[in-house]
Amino acid sequence: MIRAHRSTTIGEVPIGPDHPRSTAPWATVAGLTVLTVLGLALWLLVGSARGPQPPFLGEAGVAPIRRPARVDALVLAGSGSNLPVTRALTAAHAATGAAPPVVHASVGSGGGLRALIDGAVDIALVSRALSPADRGAGMVAVPYARAPVMLAVHSSVPERDLDREGLLAIFDGRRTAWADGTPIVVLQRERGDSSHAAVARVVAALADVDETAYIARRWRVIYDDVGMQDAIASTEGSIGLLGSGSLPDDLPIRTLTFEGVAPTVAALTDGSYPLYKDLAFVTLGEPDARATELLRFVFSAPGREIIEAHGCLPLGHRGAEAEDR
Repeated sequence: MIRAHRSTTIGEVPIGPDHPRSTAPWATVAGLTVLTVLGLALWLLVGSARGPQPPFLGEAGVAPIRRPARVDALVLAGSGSNLPVTRALTAAHAATGAAPPVVHASVGSGGGLRALIDGAVDIALVSRALSPADRGAGMVAVPYARAPVMLAVHSSVPERDLDREGLLAIFDGRRTAWADGTPIVVLQRERGDSSHAAVARVVAALADVDETAYIARRWRVIYDDVGMQDAIASTEGSIGLLGSGSLPDDLPIRTLTFEGVAPTVAALTDGSYPLYKDLAFVTLGEPDARATELLRFVFSAPGREIIEAHGCLPLGHRGAEAEDR
């Protein structure tokens, strides 16, 4: 007697005695999902190791960024230390009737200068002195604010002050715990960072300490001020350098005094706080009419008030370029 076999189908695949259940399609999907996740993780790891790439630069160094349709809208990019006060200044300037500018996320002083040479931006935001090569290329720097370089720590850190030897002991790994026993977590900026360079002008040994740490891959490296703020805020016992003048009120971060002096505008004014860097606008050649209008606002009374409100010392109009210290 021949029995009829019942079968069902899932999609186009029959299932029954003559067609055993198969999980191959689902296994394939699961396998592809795992491979996709692993590939994304690898991409993120490689990207983090390389550090952020300027939005102006493609893999072949091409500048894919599109400039605004309005030719009178300024485009600015560069050091992350400049961004908080620069964005406040350009927003206030736009409120007076100027064309709203485009201020890009941090690409570093060097990235801003490359974008300026490539014609991708009108103004580079720079927090270090121009090199002779920069000046030889026709770049003109207009310093507008002096920002304190702050020894920033997570709010859980019990210490209130560091001196030179204490700073070196932490960054070279000789001191590994705070006074209450909490492990010290050092967060380092990338080679060439302007905040580390500013501190090294005062604490000369820091340059060698930094280089040794880079070679040994001793510390986690952070590539911009916003990333440093977030890293400190999320890591108990952490310490890092910040050079943007002010700290966000909504994050568990505070500053240490350096040899008994707090990083205030008053201390910058009287010279008692020695850790600082000058923020500058850089143009290719003399500023054009649009840039000149922005500079006129920056050096006006309202502009200077904005600079001070961001914890920085306003600098004089078209003063000397940032010192080669």
